[in-house]
Amino acid sequence: MLSFYLAALESGGDREMFAEIYQRHHIKMERAAIKILRDQSAAEDAVQNAFMQVIRHFEKIYEIPCEELPFWLISIVKNEALMLLRKRDRTATLKEERFPGGAEDVSDYTALVELFRSLPDTYRRVLEMKVLLGYTDKEIAGHLGISETAVSTRASRGRQLLREILEKEGFQL
Repeated sequence: MLSFYLAALESGGDREMFAEIYQRHHIKMERAAIKILRDQSAAEDAVQNAFMQVIRHFEKIYEIPCEELPFWLISIVKNEALMLLRKRDRTATLKEERFPGGAEDVSDYTALVELFRSLPDTYRRVLEMKVLLGYTDKEIAGHLGISETAVSTRASRGRQLLREILEKEGFQL
């Protein structure tokens, strides 16, 4: 996995520095993720996501004092673990929810995905991030480059449109 990360960096100096950071801190990062997720596989995913964030913002490494670097890395992996936890909890919640209908219920994931696909992209992206992935309005705003107010408005309008689609398809809410 280390070679994958190293390939994403441009200079040899960055690669060497990243390899040293990885070797020195990945076990501590994994332990921190396990404490939150209580699952080895999910913790490994959180660490991988964290290292991808480190690579995306590698220029900041040079600005962080050496003694603060471990705290920065642990903070990143904790955030990634919490996002995975919210996603896992949100997915479990969605699997438990049922949408009452006439003869059958729309309770499987593929049907829900199809319903989301019928939404305009503007609303669909916000609702997917909010409902399916468990992102906060602030996180969504950052990812999409819009204000938190716009996120809230799009989510509200998207939910309303989703209700209308469900009713049109014959499902009663």
